[in-house]
Amino acid sequence: MLTDTDLYRAAGASAVVSLIALVIAGIALALFFGGAGAFWGPVNDLFTVVTVLTLILPMLAVDRLATDNGAGWIRFVTVAGMLGCVLIAVGQTLLVIGIIDLRTSFVTGGIGLLPVLVWLIALAVLAFGSHAIPTPIGIAALAVLALIVVETIVVAATTGPLPWLASAALLAALVAWLWVLSTALLARTTA
Repeated sequence: MLTDTDLYRAAGASAVVSLIALVIAGIALALFFGGAGAFWGPVNDLFTVVTVLTLILPMLAVDRLATDNGAGWIRFVTVAGMLGCVLIAVGQTLLVIGIIDLRTSFVTGGIGLLPVLVWLIALAVLAFGSHAIPTPIGIAALAVLALIVVETIVVAATTGPLPWLASAALLAALVAWLWVLSTALLARTTA
């Protein structure tokens, strides 16, 4: 078992890798939908795999931090969130290698995303309810959740530049959240 310091250091670094992979995935997706070629779809998928798999260590670190502060209920949410990350990664990998089609990947991605969203909600509860994790993590998680709702509404309601702007805002919020998560975890290694 990793010491707290080792886990927080590894999880903080992993969150940075997740952040970088997310930005690359976002750029690849924009290139794909912008007409730069079908090549960019699988690039997006593979970097999405890296993004979600590197989110697992931060999930474990938050779990340890929260349970050490009396919020043992997070364990169930963490396990579900990790399984969701694995399901997303498996689905995207199977899509890239041609075992499943795009519609099936929407199913695996959607089902996998649900427990990750519940984990994000749990971060806000941990930050504001039990104060088991630093408040900035909860604030950043709420910003991500709010922008997910905004993007969903915008994409469903309109076309043109607004969905691009909503997507860019969501990507920025996700990057900020991963940065806040990373810095909070890395700060625990010096405390």
